[in-house]
Amino acid sequence: MRVAEMRGIMTIDIQIEKCCDEVTVQTAENQACCPPDGDVSADQGCCQETSSEDQSEPCCGSASGEKLDLSPDGVKKQVRDKYASIAVSGSGCGCAEDNVFVGDEYDSREGYEIDADLQLGCGIPTDLADIQEGHDVLDLGSGAGIDAFISRRQVGAAGSVTGVDFTAEMISLARTNAEKLGFENVTFVHGDIESLPLQDSVFDRVISNCVINLVPDKQGVYSEIYRVLRPQGSFTISDIVIDGILHDSVRQSAEMYAGCVSGAVERAEYLRIVGDAGFEDVRVVKERLINLSDQDLLQVASREEIDRFRKSGASIRSITVSGVKVQ
Repeated sequence: MRVAEMRGIMTIDIQIEKCCDEVTVQTAENQACCPPDGDVSADQGCCQETSSEDQSEPCCGSASGEKLDLSPDGVKKQVRDKYASIAVSGSGCGCAEDNVFVGDEYDSREGYEIDADLQLGCGIPTDLADIQEGHDVLDLGSGAGIDAFISRRQVGAAGSVTGVDFTAEMISLARTNAEKLGFENVTFVHGDIESLPLQDSVFDRVISNCVINLVPDKQGVYSEIYRVLRPQGSFTISDIVIDGILHDSVRQSAEMYAGCVSGAVERAEYLRIVGDAGFEDVRVVKERLINLSDQDLLQVASREEIDRFRKSGASIRSITVSGVKVQ
């Protein structure tokens, strides 16, 4: 296996704030989660805006401190529940609402459908996947269908796109979107990407966007990707990784796990998993640094833990990885 890294790094500052019992990711231009007039109705369970001089907590208070059930079934249930809620509401938190994990806007891409854009990604893998007319494409964790619909435009009438998602509500939403748009060569399948309900060697390309990070058995996912790809087929996947060691208080935060942060493994471990699955020419083709402020981290960690995190030099990064199944 050859591992090469192309380092064109962008930096994005984010704020993750607790508001109305949900975590929302907000840009620096829109940091306040309480309304400008301060008060929020009691039934919203929110708060009053605090003084800007008090930097110890965000305006809506600290995060709930809910800890992950770190068993595979516990993690899956939490992620499924979170994304089911997003599918039903049409918006979300974690890495959804006002998502700054995404470095580029989707709406300039051919095939973009606004109803399928729930802002759940951390990259745009379709830009780098070399999807060609006539290809059969698999989208893992397809959500409402945004990457599948862009891929459909790339493969044309002679190709096909299959989306797989383990959240029934997401599958229902994606199928509704496809039917409304009249797409006949896009199929959405309810299934677990660790054990795909698909035949061997049937796809030319596999894509995924900020999903494998949330899966407990990443090795199982990449083994399945290898199995369903045709010889000379390739994958292009955007995901979140850690450089260094992320403190347990951050890693085990339930809200941040569903927000695509604490499920991450270290970069070297991630690339090892890909190589162990049998892929060649494994490359990090794009990456960017994600900065979490002290105020963000105070919702899930103590000041001492944050200081330790800063001194360690650890960082959170969005990477887009590609690899080829040679035989």
